[in-house]
Amino acid sequence: MKKAIRNNLFSFATSELSQDAFICWCLNWFNAPSKPALQEMAKKIIAKLTNIEEIFSVEILRQFSRKVTVDGKRIHVKIDILVVVNKNIAVIIEDKTNSNEHDQQIERYKRGLQEIYKEKPLSKIITVYWKTGFYNDWDEVTVADVKITGEDVKGLLADYVNESEIIKDYFDCLEANLQWQEEHKKYWLPLGVPWWELNIVNYHIAQYTLLREIFPEKRWDISTGRYEGEYEIYMGSSFGRPWTQTVAKWGKFSNDEKKEDWYKLFWRIDSDKGGPYISFRFYEWGYSKNTAERHKNLYNELSDLMEKIINAWPDNGLNLVNALRKNKGNYNEATFFHYYLDFSHWDRDKDIVIKTIREISDKFVERFTREVEPEFLEYKKEHAEKNS
Repeated sequence: MKKAIRNNLFSFATSELSQDAFICWCLNWFNAPSKPALQEMAKKIIAKLTNIEEIFSVEILRQFSRKVTVDGKRIHVKIDILVVVNKNIAVIIEDKTNSNEHDQQIERYKRGLQEIYKEKPLSKIITVYWKTGFYNDWDEVTVADVKITGEDVKGLLADYVNESEIIKDYFDCLEANLQWQEEHKKYWLPLGVPWWELNIVNYHIAQYTLLREIFPEKRWDISTGRYEGEYEIYMGSSFGRPWTQTVAKWGKFSNDEKKEDWYKLFWRIDSDKGGPYISFRFYEWGYSKNTAERHKNLYNELSDLMEKIINAWPDNGLNLVNALRKNKGNYNEATFFHYYLDFSHWDRDKDIVIKTIREISDKFVERFTREVEPEFLEYKKEHAEKNS
């Protein structure tokens, strides 16, 4: 928790429930004409969410919770904030600070609400994804009619900071959090400290920023409808240590949609006892004794391919040969390239490191697709026929 600069309520009330309460409090000023400025603020926020200017009634329900059956399935409709505007327009607000939507919450809640109001149907249901924390690729693919970011909220409240101590407290904390995000996107900082204190070792936002610089958003193809799109950045942790990844190629060894027989080539930013690094890896689902021979042959091919690419690379001072890794292929996942990130001269090295990683990725994926993948797709087919 950040140390409070002054006695600010939201320095202590940091949960999503506190933000829920604040949003409800802001919206409910519509029903308090004794405070014209705050009523104007509420109208401004509601108009942003609904694109409705003529508002004559607003009902706010916090933590709306009902269980209902939809298409034969029992679902729990648990809406952070439900706002009913003009008696028949519902606004579902899914409120997040630093977490993400999961399990298609918003769509499920919308379908559930339609069932709840089926006796007296709503004229419209508007879904809102309200996220004030670090906005990442998972937020980008979240489906909602309206998306509100921290910067959006800051803009909505800016004219009303002096109207209420509560608004000022919230605004100051929001501004501080947005500033924190900008500072920690600088993955190479702080300078002159041990590597384990670097932003890139400790924060997803730093890892995400570098990975998106290497593989810009234009590479991210979300039109395939896959759960895990190529060049979508996703994050996780191991024993509290953050890591961040992006898939450079995803495919299947089988055309059978029912079979879990997929594989992926991906880049990962992480850290180990040697410091922060970026690595290139291969993951094949379902390693077993039955697939061990092909699995090991495939991993040997991939190791050899990476070695050929790096050995033919022009000398650019990055000592890429030291990043090569051989793998025996005894597990689902293997690393073929493991490059330690040195930020001591990042102003000098940044462009060449980013360019090199990007080109290695493109070269490896191109040659894998042309030279390696067809052989192992055929191997898989022959192996399946032999054992059928």
